[in-house]
Amino acid sequence: MKKILAIDDNELNLELLQYIIKQQYPEFQFLKALNGTKGIQIAKDEEPELILLDILMPGLNGHEVCKILKTDSKTSHIPVMMISALGWNSDERIKGLNAGADAFISKPFNNSELQAQINVALRIKGVEDLLRKRNENLELSIKDQTTKYLRREERIHQISQHVRQFYWEIDEAGVFVYVSPVIENILKVTPLDIIGKMKYTELFQINGKNNQILISENASINEIEIELKLNHSKIWLAFNSFPYFDKDGVYMGHRGVCYDVTVRKKSEIELQKNIRKIERYQRKLKDLNKEIALIEEKERRKIAENLHDSLGQTLSLAFIKLSALEEEKLPANVKNTVKTTSELLTKAIEESRNLTYDLSPPILYELGLIAAIKWKLEQIQLKHNIKTIVEGEKIELKIKKESNIFLYRIVVELIQNVLKHAKAKSIKFIISQKGNSYFLIVEDDGIGLTNDKLNGKNKLGGFGLLSIRERLEGLNGHFQFSSTPREGTKAIIEFPVAKK
Repeated sequence: MKKILAIDDNELNLELLQYIIKQQYPEFQFLKALNGTKGIQIAKDEEPELILLDILMPGLNGHEVCKILKTDSKTSHIPVMMISALGWNSDERIKGLNAGADAFISKPFNNSELQAQINVALRIKGVEDLLRKRNENLELSIKDQTTKYLRREERIHQISQHVRQFYWEIDEAGVFVYVSPVIENILKVTPLDIIGKMKYTELFQINGKNNQILISENASINEIEIELKLNHSKIWLAFNSFPYFDKDGVYMGHRGVCYDVTVRKKSEIELQKNIRKIERYQRKLKDLNKEIALIEEKERRKIAENLHDSLGQTLSLAFIKLSALEEEKLPANVKNTVKTTSELLTKAIEESRNLTYDLSPPILYELGLIAAIKWKLEQIQLKHNIKTIVEGEKIELKIKKESNIFLYRIVVELIQNVLKHAKAKSIKFIISQKGNSYFLIVEDDGIGLTNDKLNGKNKLGGFGLLSIRERLEGLNGHFQFSSTPREGTKAIIEFPVAKK
């Protein structure tokens, strides 16, 4: 509840004021004191909205009480209205106002005048309280914002000591006007060495040469990497900048940020070195693989020739001599034995011939790749009762002799895979040429493969998709393999026309 305090040594005056306050201001509690000392204490304890103060009192007079109240921070904001029979005296009024009084009314007073003076004092007090409250809130807000700002500045400062980036600003002439302190950690120069003394072209010389970043007022620079030489070491920066202008659109300079990307750049350089090493090893492995394949083919051919020249001729000679016995007069059981043995020799000769052709078909070296594949398909059709189709056989392949061997082995592996897994009724082999590339296509109408099997570790015979791709890469070729369940598979071998 709001309060009004009256200080007067006359009890009758206090009763009169109490009556007026209760009648005109019922929402206020009336407090009273018969001397200045008691009044000061009540004012400090209760902090009333208004103090009505008499001047002539024993002990402390009104002027002295007013001075004490106005010099105490706890009561200085409380308005004081002096009520005295000396009000007619202008000197007393001036003395009271100088002591800090906010209003002055003479005794005997008019009730309406007293009420008007109290209303004015309370209104002023209300406005002052509102302003004081706002000031307090403003001070708290400023204090809070200042604390947050200082904390943020401290945080930014702490972070900036550890991050590897710095900010900079240059004027229209290219001279630095600001550089963040972190630059000392990165480039080993202080802002004092740069600001107002150095142009950006001097600091950002690429790789210690005269190559310079060109900054234009019409364009920004987004994330370019520059290499700088510092003493005996190198450093890489990610460089960004943008122009800035005044309120009239006049170009003022550039602002930017540089990130230290040395660690990442060194890792990338080391990674590229390792990649190049791996690529060299891969080329060596491919060359070695190619050489091994050629040696293997030579051994196959040598074994095939030995089978043909040695075992084949021996079997043929044994067959001829055994057949001569059929003309002789021999017992029936002996003739049956000779006949059975001749049939076995015939079968052995046929199998040795097939083995010779499987190891190294002479037709591959004599008539070429297409003729060899066509012969292979004819053999499969006879042996497995699968329909085989050849399209484009009249195309003349212009490829190296050793390429014939690799391509023949790849195609045979694909065909053997069809025989083992596809359950196909037909196999189609297509030869075509588009531009400087040949295409060998093996298609079947078998059960096909699911995506899981196609993307998994599926092997085509002993070769496997990976092996085929690697061997074709040695021929500068490419391999594509597609399959749909119940619709068969399609393998495409692409390789270049041999240069003259």
